[in-house]
Amino acid sequence: MYHPNAGRLVTLLSGVVLVWQISSGSAEEVSVAESVAGYGFEVMMAKLDFLQYKLYEIELGMKERDEEATERLTKLEDAISGIQWAISTHDRDAAHNLTVLHAQSQKILAQQTACANHEKMRQEIAQLTKNAAILRNYTSIAGNSRKVTTFKSCKEAPAYKSGVYTIQLAEMEDKFDAICEQYSFGGGWLVVQFRFNGSVSFYRNWTEYQHEFGSLDHEFWIGLEKIYRLTSRRPHEIVIEIKDFDGNWRYACYDEFEIGSSSEQYVLKKLGAYNGTAGNGMFKGKGMGFSTYDKDNDKDSGKNIALTYRGAWWYDYTLDTNLNGKYMNATDMSSMSWFHYKGNFQGLAYSRIMIREV
Repeated sequence: MYHPNAGRLVTLLSGVVLVWQISSGSAEEVSVAESVAGYGFEVMMAKLDFLQYKLYEIELGMKERDEEATERLTKLEDAISGIQWAISTHDRDAAHNLTVLHAQSQKILAQQTACANHEKMRQEIAQLTKNAAILRNYTSIAGNSRKVTTFKSCKEAPAYKSGVYTIQLAEMEDKFDAICEQYSFGGGWLVVQFRFNGSVSFYRNWTEYQHEFGSLDHEFWIGLEKIYRLTSRRPHEIVIEIKDFDGNWRYACYDEFEIGSSSEQYVLKKLGAYNGTAGNGMFKGKGMGFSTYDKDNDKDSGKNIALTYRGAWWYDYTLDTNLNGKYMNATDMSSMSWFHYKGNFQGLAYSRIMIREV
């Protein structure tokens, strides 16, 4: 790189050469040479002083530039440190915010879960209240409200109140108490089976199903003999109400229903057209005798379906309906179930079978 003081340095060196040449000349030129030499020396010294000054100036400039560069580098390092600190602070704050957000989300989720549990609890309380109301309605007439008056069917009983009434099919026949449902499906229904909490075992023998078990103010079965007497005297229809453990209600209604006598094994003689939301779960039982664990009337020659699946019903070859099965909240062929509802044997929470004179 060319330096601005290079020209001066060349001039100075030329002067030195000239002095040397003069000093090596003839004797005659000694005086002139000395004179020139003295002048050249002064010039050379002046040039050297100037050169030294410029070198100092250059050195000082370089030093200043180095200091300036060092200062800039220090500021840059400080800036980088500041940026790193900001990034670190941002990451820390972000992590803190994420932690807070996660905690808030968990809190909100817990609140939602609690709300859902509260809602479910309210629904269960409402259902228990409804069940209690049903029992109160059914038993309110039994006491001082139950009258000596008898009725040939629930259609003749007071239409404004469900409860226990005395039924007498004919003047000389035995009386019996029954629950008349006067609100659902137009009223006039006589309840023949009622289950809602599993407190009564329905795994019973033939004799018990022939007559009755349980109690009208709780779970019960009214008895095949009474059902035969009712349906053989006058045309009847039947409706089945079911509810799953999620609170979903369904029903199946048949516009004709009649069973045979004990000597006919209480065969399901008539079963009319189906209507409802539960699925046609009884159609395979038509023409079949009633089976219990000690009375096998199904068509399966290899086993007694009532014994195998802990139920009692009008079974044919298969198990489609088992409303007298075991009360359980589980998918099990032994459960109180209605296969055509969901296509499986999930246990039901509620079952009520009612018949009505047509």
